[in-house]
Amino acid sequence: MLKVAGLLCLYLLYGYAPRLSAANLYLTEVAPFAFVKDVKGGYDGINVRIANELRRRSGVSLELVVVPSARHIVMFPADKEAYSISQAENFSNQEGSFLSEVTQFPILVVAQRGAVLKNYDDLVSLSMERGIGMMRRLSYGTFGQDERIRKVEINTLENGLRMLEAGRISGIVGSQPAILAAAEKSALANSLGPSLVISYGSHVMRVRPEFASSATSKTISATLLAMKNDGSIARILDDFLKDTKAGSSLAK
Repeated sequence: MLKVAGLLCLYLLYGYAPRLSAANLYLTEVAPFAFVKDVKGGYDGINVRIANELRRRSGVSLELVVVPSARHIVMFPADKEAYSISQAENFSNQEGSFLSEVTQFPILVVAQRGAVLKNYDDLVSLSMERGIGMMRRLSYGTFGQDERIRKVEINTLENGLRMLEAGRISGIVGSQPAILAAAEKSALANSLGPSLVISYGSHVMRVRPEFASSATSKTISATLLAMKNDGSIARILDDFLKDTKAGSSLAK
């Protein structure tokens, strides 16, 4: 009897322990994708809701790790078995193998009120004045390599918007949802001027390369595809994008 009990304990220990360990899923803390929603430190956002729906539907055990971008780009490549939802440009294929596109957004250049910004030639001229604020590591398609555009490095979109309002830069580039949320958070929405769509950017799911062909990764890819096909991701986006204040008033 004791021998049977001992074998059962070993079975429980080795048979179920792997199921109890969760892989980390890193998200960047920036509204409206992931942000602190209350004083208790709970998180909400587009990527948070997508990740929660992914966990529910796939049955995969994922631990959400919401960190600033500077920590995300260091912690994810240093982890062993880990996943990430972030801008496609944040990581190389050597740092994180591509599993699936999650969402796609217009990339905008926004100028000060009263500026002329009707086409790309206007953008080139505008940038020559004081430069276009751009986040480090991001290239926004061919924009980052276009030597005709004068660029100024910014740490956050909120910081860039304050520089724009103060006249220290001529414009700022970023994804439409992030710029709108940052403007609302900083109470600078009324100071935004004309904008120009220069490309489209994606948030993608990546995994550490050695786990790209694992059963877990295949399940995640299949679940994300199903969520896109049945409109689940589109509905999550609608909850935020239909209201420019969504996800920003509490993230101050």
